[in-house]
Amino acid sequence: MIDHGERNHAGLERLRRLTSLTDAELAKDTGNGWTVTTVLGHMAFFDRMLLLRWDTYEKDGVFAELTPNHFDLINHAGAGDWSALSPRAAVVRCLEAAEAAVARIEALPEKAVAVARETNRVALLERPVHWYPHLDQIEGAIGREI
Repeated sequence: MIDHGERNHAGLERLRRLTSLTDAELAKDTGNGWTVTTVLGHMAFFDRMLLLRWDTYEKDGVFAELTPNHFDLINHAGAGDWSALSPRAAVVRCLEAAEAAVARIEALPEKAVAVARETNRVALLERPVHWYPHLDQIEGAIGREI
């Protein structure tokens, strides 16, 4: 059985191919007023948020909870800032945040991994759960696989 670490590393390899995108591709519309750059800023933000959620768990023994409404509010509030990133900065931030998230997950104690699994917080362990739908969205926007 493939574990979350292997899936995360496979996801990182797919993310690293984002460096092949041209500035024109990074400016492509992905829908709802977002561009590829906006999506990458969003992905970076949520990987950094993952780090904070694990900090909270390690400090307090509970996960910081987010409802679907929180995600909508964050996305609406953050989209302007994410869109303002330069295309190359968005790629760099996305990759840096993803690598930090994977490193953090790899360093988790077994008990924390077990609690995340038992409480159905798969996205806190397996980042491709969040990354792949966005990478598919990007590929659709640019008209090719990355």
